[in-house]
Amino acid sequence: MFITHHMLIKREAMNTGVIVLVIGWNGKSAHVELSNGSTISIKASHRPKLGDWVVEGELSTEL
Repeated sequence: MFITHHMLIKREAMNTGVIVLVIGWNGKSAHVELSNGSTISIKASHRPKLGDWVVEGELSTEL
């Protein structure tokens, strides 16, 4: 299967959103649900909070 540019953009969009639920956190990573309905695992050295942003699969450090 070929991965197209459109597929990559769609995948990045699915990994971007506001955290609406922290499903789990182990000190290194977190499993979260985003406002777009997707659930993803992210690297997180601190416990993510509701309202934090995830941009392209990474916890945002911007305020």
